[in-house]
Amino acid sequence: MALLYAEQVEYLDVEEMQETHEEEIKILNEVEKLATQYTMDKSNKSKLSELEAKLDEYIEHIKVHFANEERLMKKYNFPSYEMHKTAHDMFLTDIDYAIQQWKNFGDINKVINFIFKSPEWIVLHINTVDVPTARYIAQKMANEAE
Repeated sequence: MALLYAEQVEYLDVEEMQETHEEEIKILNEVEKLATQYTMDKSNKSKLSELEAKLDEYIEHIKVHFANEERLMKKYNFPSYEMHKTAHDMFLTDIDYAIQQWKNFGDINKVINFIFKSPEWIVLHINTVDVPTARYIAQKMANEAE
């Protein structure tokens, strides 16, 4: 059973945004699987190494994902850019705090807890913020193509 399914979020009108979300959901589910395995056997150092590598991949993906969305919003003069960017910044602040607890104090549980709580934010953000953003950008792209 996965932590999050692509079907839980609405489809986006901008293909690159849709593909990014699908990739990110896949990585998140891989993180969740490794986190679950690690919490069941914390003495397994290879599982911890796998989890750390997958967490690094997930975090990098999030940063690239947000930067790309923000680039598109700027390019097409999305009117709610600041609000959308603030939502991204808040998510990044929260995950960065959890990562600092992990990297500085060895407390990977903060990151694991964040991962398990993040699907609620992801679904809400995509369905209420990304959908109208993608709709706006898709319309601007279509106008550009004419």
